[in-house]
Amino acid sequence: MSVTLRTGSALRNLLGGETETQVEGVTIGDLLDAVAIRDRICDGDGKIRRHFNIHVNEGEDIRFLDGLDTAVADGDAVTILSAIAGGAEISRKVWLTFPQDLVERPLIWEAGHKFAVVTNIRQASVSKDVGIVGLELSGEEEEIEKAVGFLRNAGVSVEPIELGMVE
Repeated sequence: MSVTLRTGSALRNLLGGETETQVEGVTIGDLLDAVAIRDRICDGDGKIRRHFNIHVNEGEDIRFLDGLDTAVADGDAVTILSAIAGGAEISRKVWLTFPQDLVERPLIWEAGHKFAVVTNIRQASVSKDVGIVGLELSGEEEEIEKAVGFLRNAGVSVEPIELGMVE
């Protein structure tokens, strides 16, 4: 049973850079598992994070239906949107400095998959000894803060880019 899974352009990172894909499944939970994004959409208790809204065929939010157990049928369209009420999407530019032992670890990719942020590398200079990256993070403030905290906890230096430095 094929279902169309859609998201807005701000969340296209959830679908590998696409805003739409075909997925097999009989419930919303099956669809999220099929594209390996349940952990991005749901919190540690398995509940849909408050800043995501999921609708079947442009109908009611699945929170008011059967949640992740909401059934889908062949040909249905499921849309995942970021809720505006949780905070407006913003963009923040930062310099990342990776020490030698972290140069080869894909931390930017990890941050983009652990948190609801879009990562955009604006500049980079990477050698075997050090990596310096100008990174733009887009998303809700709370998710950007979590991503920045993750990078810092991993051992990356994170400093703000002065406005106009990377355009």
